[in-house]
Amino acid sequence: MELRLYLQILLKRWWLIVPLTLISLTLATFWSYSRPMIYQSTATYVTRLGEGLTSVGDTLYALDTFTGRQRLFVTYCEVMKSRSVVDRAMQIGNIDPNVIDWDLYSVNCNVLPESNVIMVIVRGPNASLVKRLADAIGVAGTARAGQLYSFVGLEELDPPEVVEAPGNRMQQGILGGMVGFALGVGLAFVLEYLRSPVERLEMASIRHPKLGIYNERYFQQRLMEEINRARARNRPLSLALMRLTPTEDFSLLPPEAEDMLLRAAALRLQDKIRVGDIVAYLGRHTFAILLPETPAHEAQRLIEMLHQDIRTHTFKVDAYIANFLVNSGIVESSGGLLDLQTMLTKANEALRMARQEGENSLHLIRTSAQPFALDAEVSMAEPSESGANVPFTSSELDRLLEESAGSTPPRTVDLRSESSEARNST
Repeated sequence: MELRLYLQILLKRWWLIVPLTLISLTLATFWSYSRPMIYQSTATYVTRLGEGLTSVGDTLYALDTFTGRQRLFVTYCEVMKSRSVVDRAMQIGNIDPNVIDWDLYSVNCNVLPESNVIMVIVRGPNASLVKRLADAIGVAGTARAGQLYSFVGLEELDPPEVVEAPGNRMQQGILGGMVGFALGVGLAFVLEYLRSPVERLEMASIRHPKLGIYNERYFQQRLMEEINRARARNRPLSLALMRLTPTEDFSLLPPEAEDMLLRAAALRLQDKIRVGDIVAYLGRHTFAILLPETPAHEAQRLIEMLHQDIRTHTFKVDAYIANFLVNSGIVESSGGLLDLQTMLTKANEALRMARQEGENSLHLIRTSAQPFALDAEVSMAEPSESGANVPFTSSELDRLLEESAGSTPPRTVDLRSESSEARNST
């Protein structure tokens, strides 16, 4: 599925995405403001070799212990957040254990990557209590670590600082809005996938699977509808068959590249036609263009514009490029005069004659007389090489009238003799 189809689905289901986003944003913001503010205190500690190394054996032991620093740091982190250290910290900080709700307070420890530093994080809803607890945990934790490894000490690097914990209120509201948006988008795609199977099968049945434009079956259906409409309204209808001939040898390209280049040309044709016109693929690089409410001269002008656009455009797909030569045949059915099969036969005949005339040629077959032109400039404006009849000029019309008058002998009527004959008969 192409990106523009995804965008069409999102625009089509906006009524689902926007409310879910707003509802989720509102609920997340309300929930975050209904909870107490959480504060965070962060302190960092660094490991070092002890100062009491007096012998070579002690030094080697300390170095061996320090070499396995990952194991050492994990041990120190577990010590800093252990229950015994926290209890000792509350004694040092003179903190009443009944004041702390451990559902709201937490003590965590992390090892900073590629360093000898560990970070202790204390969180809770009371800023001053968080600060006191963090200070006391630092004192109790470093003392306890010194008892475990007398030759590798732990000392404070940065004192605890209390700030608002990340992810509070506004951040939680924004996160809730993003969740709602993602949920809305997901539901939009699910509904699009689960829509009526009949509708999905119908959409698939009228499109060419590789080119993305209408297929021959749908084209013939629409052609019949437009013929009936032209008959009912006595309006013109034009049909063009356009054959694209690649300037490169497509047989040397991979089949996927050939399909993609032809698809690019098909989609360009679809973008260039008018609203209400139809372009369909009939196979063998031949496209049908249905032009309702379009007389022959206007259809010829539109197809010539398409010729110019396709011939001068270079199509690029990945590392492959292609240019196309164009031949077209046009047939007009004024007032729905021709039936479906006749229109297709005439359009094929016009296309065959255009290909015989050479590259980038266009041939037009009319089924109705061309409008009168009252001056020579109008008659010269119509192209004569398209195979259409040349319009009458005023001088040619006078000549035809004179020839018609000369071919019929003049007749003199005696009105008096006719009247006496009429009385005798009565």
